[in-house]
Amino acid sequence: MHCWKRSRRSLRVHVQLWRRRARFREEVHSALSGPGDFYTALNQSLETAPRVAVATIVRTRGSSPREVGARMLVRPDGATDGTVGGGCGEAEVWRAALEVMQDDQPRMVVVDLTNEIAMSTDGVCGGIIDIFVEPWHKNGTNLASGVLDAVQRHRLVATATVVSRSRGMPIALGEKLLIVDGQPHGGAFSWSALQARVLADAPSVVAQGQSQSRTYKFDELDKPEVAGQVGVFFDLALPRPRLVIVGAGHVAVPIAEVGRLLDFEVVVIDDRPSFANAERFPGADRIIVDDFATALDGIEITPSTYVVLVTRAHTHDVHALRRIVRKPAGYIGMIGSRRRVYAVFKLLQQEGVPLEDLLRVHAPIGLDIKTETPGEIAVSVGAELLKARRGGGAASMSDLLRPQYRYSLSKGDADI
Repeated sequence: MHCWKRSRRSLRVHVQLWRRRARFREEVHSALSGPGDFYTALNQSLETAPRVAVATIVRTRGSSPREVGARMLVRPDGATDGTVGGGCGEAEVWRAALEVMQDDQPRMVVVDLTNEIAMSTDGVCGGIIDIFVEPWHKNGTNLASGVLDAVQRHRLVATATVVSRSRGMPIALGEKLLIVDGQPHGGAFSWSALQARVLADAPSVVAQGQSQSRTYKFDELDKPEVAGQVGVFFDLALPRPRLVIVGAGHVAVPIAEVGRLLDFEVVVIDDRPSFANAERFPGADRIIVDDFATALDGIEITPSTYVVLVTRAHTHDVHALRRIVRKPAGYIGMIGSRRRVYAVFKLLQQEGVPLEDLLRVHAPIGLDIKTETPGEIAVSVGAELLKARRGGGAASMSDLLRPQYRYSLSKGDADI
């Protein structure tokens, strides 16, 4: 069996040329791991080339060498950035990209890796990959710039692209819609009925946190003359998550280190310059020396913001939490004993903060594991941050105590 449903002879020359061009790729080009990397490379390429091609994995069935959303940028001279899996399959995608730049027609390339395992086969992952290859030229530059701008502002971005359609559907392959924070922000679909359904789906796609394809079916009830279906790929460009550590004491130091390991942008806040400084936090992206309330007022809190309160006193917790508890942070955690946490909640409840806003705070902070040292606490906090960001079923300390807080606060108990 062949790794592609084409003869090897027809691909041999192209594969050889591909290998010569790609020999130094891993040393020179990144894998375009982040949305900023890809759209920066795309913008830079469009500054010097009238047209480029982008190949994106939009769907997989079974095992595959790369994930949905992986991309390869191909320039007119055949140079590339990124990868969609390597091997003769990628060579075929590269050849399709050169053709796309010539005829300006997007197309789907289906890679079949369900070969029998043998020395003569190149791909034995066992899956099938759908790769959408499309041209990008001057008309797409504004979308790319729009994505970069939104990512830099820590907004939630999705680019919706038509990647398949039934015959006769009133929309073209490759049409794009840029969605920022759930609202159209650039581009448009020529078919308003499809755009409305895509916009309605955007929040759930962003909530899942993964690029994905969705199929939209239309029947005679929608529009008699256009019954069929359209495939749309949602390419998420989520900003790098920001970890705001409020308090720069001994526990904050390893938490900042763990946050860095988890690829958070790390911001440290404290009102004491002897604690909040680059010597103690060499890996922090930003250090703010100011009172907690003022510092937090200067930070935009978005769903990609994760806040950890590790201050030296419950009064500081009250001032800090008052500023952020009603904002759309992706995570808020607060260190402290049960009694300290309850005291903070009680004081804020008396100020009029709704109970449900208070109970979304992860307090005590971290997963339900025994910790003693600052490093152990940091690992527990980091695991809970990862759970909030990626999902998972590990129990948090706050999960166990939240019902008790709810009961005592609802009754108006003075203490827990």
